[in-house]
Amino acid sequence: MQPEEAKEYYLELAAGWEDPNPAPVEVMHDGVRVIRDDLIVGSKTRGGDCLISKIKEETIAYVQPRTGLAGVSILDVAKRHNKKVRLYMPSSKKISHHQACCIEQGAEVSFHRIAAMPNLNIIAKEDARKNGYYFVPLGLKHELVTAAAVKVAYDLAETHGYPEEVWSAISTGVLQRSLQIAWPDADFNAVAVARNIKKGERGRATMWSHPKAFNQNVHPSNFPPFPSALNYDAKAWEFMKKHANPGALFWNVGGDPKP
Repeated sequence: MQPEEAKEYYLELAAGWEDPNPAPVEVMHDGVRVIRDDLIVGSKTRGGDCLISKIKEETIAYVQPRTGLAGVSILDVAKRHNKKVRLYMPSSKKISHHQACCIEQGAEVSFHRIAAMPNLNIIAKEDARKNGYYFVPLGLKHELVTAAAVKVAYDLAETHGYPEEVWSAISTGVLQRSLQIAWPDADFNAVAVARNIKKGERGRATMWSHPKAFNQNVHPSNFPPFPSALNYDAKAWEFMKKHANPGALFWNVGGDPKP
């Protein structure tokens, strides 16, 4: 599809859905427009609601890495729609803060010793098939999640103005591609913080790669002036401070919850 066709397709897909979360808050920091989704559980609660509100199954299955806000976001939305959540996590000697937060919030948990995350994805998907769970792909990579993100970003731009330059962290690329669809005339920059980005995941963004491992935090000198995941969004903030033009927009996906 052409850019305008894609935007219309996803806006139509989200027709009738209204984001139950507060509208995104935009503030200025160091001459940059910052979207503060750390003020809610995180951006994935927006897209997740559009998907989970349409799920018929009683239980949602998802693979929760050691770090990441998808698990707590799914749990937040699932409670609103009276769904159970079963999270599949890689085994380790000690659980992470993000995994502990998921357990505190009532997730059913299944730990597995694995060599790589794709193996756990296969285990979770097969278990969901056998037990009648609804399996959500890693990063909430689903067109209804994209549709919700496009609608939220489109509505935001209609009230606050369309950005010319956009920065965000990227892992599975769901947010990046959604913003690109909603704002087809903007220049995009994506800072890779996790695995190798697969073909098609970055969309048309200029790619930057952070040298630190996914579970490593940025240096304290690069901490953002707002709550942010120090191993995720903060890495994009570090690159943006050095390379962005004045007036650029930075999307802060969420904070860094602790148990």
